[in-house]
Amino acid sequence: MENFNTREVIAVLLKNKRAILIVVILAAMVSTIASFLLKPKFKSVAIVYPVNLSPSSEESNTEQLLQYFNSEEVMNAVAKNFDLYTHYKIDTSVIGSKSLFKVYFNENIKISPTLYESIEIEVKDETPAMAQSITQSLIDETNNLVFAVKRERLQEYITNTSGAINYEFSTVDSLNSQISAIRIKYNIIDVKAQAKYLSKKFIDDKALSGSDKILFEGLKNKSAEMEKLWNMMSGQMKTLAEFTNQKDRYLFDFNSKISFTNIVSKPTLPDKKCFPIRWIIVTVSSLSAFALACLFFIITNKAIRKVD
Repeated sequence: MENFNTREVIAVLLKNKRAILIVVILAAMVSTIASFLLKPKFKSVAIVYPVNLSPSSEESNTEQLLQYFNSEEVMNAVAKNFDLYTHYKIDTSVIGSKSLFKVYFNENIKISPTLYESIEIEVKDETPAMAQSITQSLIDETNNLVFAVKRERLQEYITNTSGAINYEFSTVDSLNSQISAIRIKYNIIDVKAQAKYLSKKFIDDKALSGSDKILFEGLKNKSAEMEKLWNMMSGQMKTLAEFTNQKDRYLFDFNSKISFTNIVSKPTLPDKKCFPIRWIIVTVSSLSAFALACLFFIITNKAIRKVD
């Protein structure tokens, strides 16, 4: 295959320099006109830090919060809040509308971690106020999602703790019933005081009445059992108190409205467009036209040489 050397390439380009220049000028003119036809976009930016999040798996709090920001739930909530399907002129009755919406959404919304373990949110829109509102809504809906997930987990903890409390209550009731049955049967009110009372009677050689004999029998045979039951119930009461305190903490968290994002930089209201940047569009278009024109004339000249 015959190849051009550098001199031949330069010669071809110099020979067609006028045509190449015309192509570049036309491309610059067309791209300039096209850049004025493009609707301008404005960019709102916010920076947040994660707070009040518990580590999950090996993810950092920033990575965890980023997962919430990029979730389908947050995207759908923001889309509903601002009717973004209509805003982006997407017909929901058409097959593939959801996929197309995701393309628009990801094109206009960027959420990424920074070097300082914070999260930067960038939202582009044709109106500055809408860009700012969508940015704030992303933060709000992410908070709502984290809070909903946390409440769901807390509800499970509350349910499980309530079950444990009910079990401890039933155990305490059972122990209390056994102690009450012994006390009623043997007329035991205060073990120490009644034992002292009987001891004094024995010392004084006084005869025991019928009720005293029953009491003596109870103190003799059931005092150890009652002490054991009392100790068991004391332990159960401590466990019950711990579960109750734990449930109170879960209920406090469940009913508390807290934020999971510490806003370092609030969503900005942009006053300068971020798109289109006309000089970049014109420069890229002109360079591309120049490269294509050069390639065209080189290939054309080579084809002519082959025919000759």
